[in-house]
Amino acid sequence: MPPSGRDTKKEKRTEERKRTRLRSGKLVTLSGQFLTECHFHNLAGGGARIRIMTQCVIPDRFWLFDDQYCGALITEIVWRNGSDFGVRFVHDPGVAPLNDTTLNTLAGKYYSL
Repeated sequence: MPPSGRDTKKEKRTEERKRTRLRSGKLVTLSGQFLTECHFHNLAGGGARIRIMTQCVIPDRFWLFDDQYCGALITEIVWRNGSDFGVRFVHDPGVAPLNDTTLNTLAGKYYSL
C-alpha cells in the first residue's frame, strides 16, 4: 500500500527507537544542580523522549541521570511539547563529568544537591 502522503515527517533519528518500560530519571544542570524528576518513554542509541514531573525551566543542555543504571549523560533538547522533550545524547569534553559523590546522591532514595 503506498504512503498516504499525510505522514510527511522525516525521520531524523540516527538509530532505531526502542520502546522502554517507563523508567525514572532526574535532570541536573551541567554544573550539577538538581532540576526535576522525569520519566523515559522511548530510548534510542542517540537520544530519548522524556517527560518531566513538575513544571520548571529546563535549559537546552543538561545531565540526564538514569535511576536504573545510576549514570548520567549530557543531553541537548531537540524538540519540546509541553512536559515532553526529545533529547539527543552529546559528548562535550568541555563539561566536567558529575563526580561520584553527586552520582551517589542522585541514586539515593532521598537526594539533595
